[in-house]
Amino acid sequence: MHLIVTQGPYSSFLDDVVQCELVSGIRLNTIMPIKEDRFEEKLSELRDRVAPKTLWIDLKARQLRIREFANTPYTAVTISHRINVRLPNTVYFDNGHITARLADIDGYRLILEDYAGRLLGPGESVNIIDESLEYLEPDLLTERDRRYVEACRKLGIDHYMLSFVERAEDVLTLKRLHPSCTVMSKIESRKGLKHLNHIFRESDYLMAARGDLYTELDYPHEIGNALKTIYAVGKNRSIVASRMLTSLLRHPVPSCPDMMDLLYLKDIGYTAFMIGDDICFKKEILMQSIKIFQVIFNFQ
Repeated sequence: MHLIVTQGPYSSFLDDVVQCELVSGIRLNTIMPIKEDRFEEKLSELRDRVAPKTLWIDLKARQLRIREFANTPYTAVTISHRINVRLPNTVYFDNGHITARLADIDGYRLILEDYAGRLLGPGESVNIIDESLEYLEPDLLTERDRRYVEACRKLGIDHYMLSFVERAEDVLTLKRLHPSCTVMSKIESRKGLKHLNHIFRESDYLMAARGDLYTELDYPHEIGNALKTIYAVGKNRSIVASRMLTSLLRHPVPSCPDMMDLLYLKDIGYTAFMIGDDICFKKEILMQSIKIFQVIFNFQ
């Protein structure tokens, strides 16, 4: 049983998390801000605090993210990549809980016809589920991704998660920049599932990243077979992440659906998990979730 836990670069309880025997690694979501003039210094500090556990650097690659606050339809939604897609179309925010109609695209700006339902903020994910979606920029990795890779090579940090992997070439692109690195490919789309075997041949691990994957599938019930397929390919080198134990945000006792979810994943065969952003920023909630994993997997 292995557990990777998301922690922010300024977490005040990181040391307590690292000391948990069940925790094998810490994930740094590179969306989170780090003071620019302390960038490498902070990464070095995190590496040392996490040791001897593994520090995983989560690169965003082609994952669509919001870059600026947007109050639709009065302001457009500025995103991380220039794209083209059939218009009009539907845009999904907040893990698919919010939808809006995409009327036009102006460079990095999505112009929506209607109100998305709330203020949209930087770092939030954006999903457009249409086969016509194409990325107009030639590079898979963002400028920020490349800065992380350069710093990690200098500091001897060599474990990466790569978001929205959809083909084997995505993995090779990262390995050409950092040849000695370990890559966990995050499967978050139908294209990723389609090319799963080819992706795994070039990867060290596969992640069923359910946050975006669930949104990207054609029908909600397809998530079951998607999780089984990823495990069948990756076996003991597969890990599942996101949308776990979120009921702890509202109550100290997990809900029945949350418990059944973990038991279902255990029955599929998963023994490695990553706790995502939602429940990692409050110490009490995170420690409770770790205890639940210990009980379900009889971890001593």
